[in-house]
Amino acid sequence: MTTPRPRAVFIGSLSLFVVLFVVLTFELSAGASSSTGKAQKTAKARPAPAETKTDSTPEIEEEAPSEYAEPEEPAAEYVEPEYEEVPPVVTTSS
Repeated sequence: MTTPRPRAVFIGSLSLFVVLFVVLTFELSAGASSSTGKAQKTAKARPAPAETKTDSTPEIEEEAPSEYAEPEEPAAEYVEPEYEEVPPVVTTSS
């Protein structure tokens, strides 16, 4: 068996990269357009601000989790660092 030529390896690797880049681009654009479509549909489905209901509990629409959706991580709450207040040191000079 002969060793592959460096030029053939380069061309094969480059063509594989181009194909994967194009497929990934189409997948991302399809995902972005479907999420944009969902946002536009929910915006159209919601009533205008003048037509709001007087109920104290607003209706929240939740999406069904997708099979391929990434799990959402809970948002980390900011906790302020605790500092001890140290009284100032007073020295007297004579």
